[in-house]
Amino acid sequence: MMKTDSRARRSPAADLDDPASYRGLDPQGMLQFAVDFPDQVAHAAEIGAAFRAPASLRGPANIVLAGMGGSAVAGDFLARLCGPKLAVPFIVSRDYRIPRFVGPDTLFIASSHSGNTEETLEATRQAHRRKARILCITTNGKLAEFARRRKLPLLTIPPGDPPMPPRASLGYSFIPLVSVFGALGLYPGAKAQIRETVSLLTSIEKRVGPRVPERRNPAKRMAKTLFGKFPWVQGTAGIMGAAAYRWRCQFNENSKVLAHSSEYPELNHNEVVGWGLPAEMARGIEVVILSRPEEYYRVRARVEITRRMIAEKAPVHLVQAEGKSPLAQLMSAVYLGDFTSLYLAFLNGVDPADIGPINALKSRLARLKPPSRG
Repeated sequence: MMKTDSRARRSPAADLDDPASYRGLDPQGMLQFAVDFPDQVAHAAEIGAAFRAPASLRGPANIVLAGMGGSAVAGDFLARLCGPKLAVPFIVSRDYRIPRFVGPDTLFIASSHSGNTEETLEATRQAHRRKARILCITTNGKLAEFARRRKLPLLTIPPGDPPMPPRASLGYSFIPLVSVFGALGLYPGAKAQIRETVSLLTSIEKRVGPRVPERRNPAKRMAKTLFGKFPWVQGTAGIMGAAAYRWRCQFNENSKVLAHSSEYPELNHNEVVGWGLPAEMARGIEVVILSRPEEYYRVRARVEITRRMIAEKAPVHLVQAEGKSPLAQLMSAVYLGDFTSLYLAFLNGVDPADIGPINALKSRLARLKPPSRG
């Protein structure tokens, strides 16, 4: 068990086994969105299956998904999931500008939950000028209007009732694209993997949902362990690396704490040296390692060796994904992290839906005038 300095830790703001103690912290129902996530994934699969992708989207020479925040995370998931089976490169672009290679042979996916993400809109306009094969996925907004006016393929996803923040809408931003990639022949076996994923997520909710007491709830126990700590999440190469980044983002937005994420084997070529830091500098760090059952043997060895090295400075927790298929494994790890971040938010006494700093930044940017030319 880890050793903690009780003098440096404040008391939790909520009792995770008493919903009344944190109900007031969650006016937008973020916890309920998590509880309902298996249903969201099932509905998202229906949306994807009903979409008829035009033949023009088939056979691309490369794939680019443009998005920010939760939409870009969905892109990371898709790229990592499909990467091993794709014969063409797939990148996620988080910028106003798109790569120079984007052109008529590019499958360009414009993903924006609101449809008003300024970086994604600018990137999509550039892709259209270069005659890329564009697929838009959004709830509505300017991106939907752009697609309709130009008769571009448009995959419309629901905003939720009540409306969901983008990070709570991961199923809608991700799963329909898995279905579309399956239909386009870019990800064979998508239907079966989605069925397994829905079943597994339903099972996991029964083990980590709010009704399950802390003593039998791994997400509540993890949140309690991370309370007052700096979460440091490591994932193994591929989908677990993407899952680790999702954990980090959920800690940032839901729990209102700084967090770090990294990936094996890359972290063995840089980050591991940093763990030579003085012990007092590592105080407060809690490491979580996400892995899959069938890791490449040398990656598995790297995790074990690194875990022992890190354990000299900080507590380490191993989390192994569940499920048989890559999609189910990815989503099982993500789902545990989502609940953990929400429970940690309640322990911190914060509203998990609030994103005040992001809104403040957008407000200031809205007043920014472009530089004059001349």
